[in-house]
Amino acid sequence: MKKLLSILTMIAVLIAATSLSCFAGSPEGADPLKGRENLALECEVTASNSFENNAYFSAAFITDGIHLPFEIEPHQGWSVDPFSVIPRDKAVDIEVDLLIVYMLDTVVIKPCLYNNGEKMPSSFTVDVSEDGSSYVTVKEVTGLTLEAADDQILTFEPVRGRFVRISITEHSDKVDNTGSYLSEFSELEVYGERIKPTEAPATPEPTPAPTEAPADAPSGPTEKPSGGKNPGKKGCGGVTGCLPLITLSAAAIVTLIRKRR
Repeated sequence: MKKLLSILTMIAVLIAATSLSCFAGSPEGADPLKGRENLALECEVTASNSFENNAYFSAAFITDGIHLPFEIEPHQGWSVDPFSVIPRDKAVDIEVDLLIVYMLDTVVIKPCLYNNGEKMPSSFTVDVSEDGSSYVTVKEVTGLTLEAADDQILTFEPVRGRFVRISITEHSDKVDNTGSYLSEFSELEVYGERIKPTEAPATPEPTPAPTEAPADAPSGPTEKPSGGKNPGKKGCGGVTGCLPLITLSAAAIVTLIRKRR
């Protein structure tokens, strides 16, 4: 009996621990974007200033999904045209069209690898629009200086948007040999969620008139159907694959077993 009691206690503890693990968050240091879809991949890009030599730089290269060292891949991303010879505070916009409206929450800008990100723009805003005409600023970056090509992960409160624009207000402090200030980056990624279409409310069916029970009908409580799942839920906490929650603690199970001895 003691062996059975020990086994049942261990089972109760394991089930309770598994149930709690269903609610555990992501481990510290885990990639918050892992498994999420880059909505900007292969989308069309426009820029008010772009060095289009189509060998190393093009606006289209920032959504091609390629982020590799120059020794492996010549496509390095987007750059201001060095022959335009612009001052450091010349405004430049670069924009991606996602084709449909999403609920957006994150933008990632990946610096060029060939120069360790030293020509990333210093100050810029991230602007979002549903129609390509009216924009809202969701993030502002000022005084950015990189010592390594670290990804810039910019998160913000979820907002509806189709167009995502990087509005550069100050370029890097690096001056090209043409005398122009430059901004460059390798990839622009956008993350968010698809918006579910709003369903029209169902038309309620007419309620049938109540009927009187026959005089000889049996009285007493009606049995409720047993089993079944709560519709609309995937599992405990809405998470698929979780075990049912245990309402009795391990100590309570042990007490019940002892009472039956």
